[in-house]
Amino acid sequence: MKLIAICGSARKQGNTAKMLHRVIEGANSAGAETEFVNLFDLNYKGCISCYACKLKNSKSFAHCVLNDELKPLLERIEQSDVIVLGSPIYYGNLSGQMRSFTDRLLFQYLDYGARGTGPKPKNFKTALITTMNGTDEDCIERGVKDTLNGLVEMIGHTLGSCESLNLTDTVMFDDYSKYVYELPNLEEKSSRVEKISAENLKKAFDLGVRLIQS
Repeated sequence: MKLIAICGSARKQGNTAKMLHRVIEGANSAGAETEFVNLFDLNYKGCISCYACKLKNSKSFAHCVLNDELKPLLERIEQSDVIVLGSPIYYGNLSGQMRSFTDRLLFQYLDYGARGTGPKPKNFKTALITTMNGTDEDCIERGVKDTLNGLVEMIGHTLGSCESLNLTDTVMFDDYSKYVYELPNLEEKSSRVEKISAENLKKAFDLGVRLIQS
């Protein structure tokens, strides 16, 4: 089994990356081959709606034809069994880099209903990990939960299955006194010793194990 973890955060030691690395640790403990990719290391663009991946009886059918630094990653994904996506929440959605990536990944397999789940090479196991400053209540009230549920459904429908793990109320800065941050939880967040709780790190580790063993 091969698991590939894809990070859509520019913070290479941030919350999203740490959660993904814990998933990898869990997968490794279950005997998986793993790879970590940060999208900010790649030069690529989003889907340009050329529809080459929809051409009947063509070499490009079900494959994105854009020849940039995302192409080798898409090829390696086809050789994987498990895909774990990780992104911070920006303005109620995934980061721009992750959205551009998921557009490219998913659209190549979309079949407009002809076969229901599209011409993917196999059924993948997938998971979406997200991290956000807001609370669980904010996630619901601001519609983030509905947005994420829709993304999970779309990813699962297109690729095979999808689990989700949303880390809320995250610590953003090592030193809050250096930044403009006037929310009422300033004192509580700035005093946290552990940026990610042991409970959430365990959830990420267990997710990695489960994706390989199930």
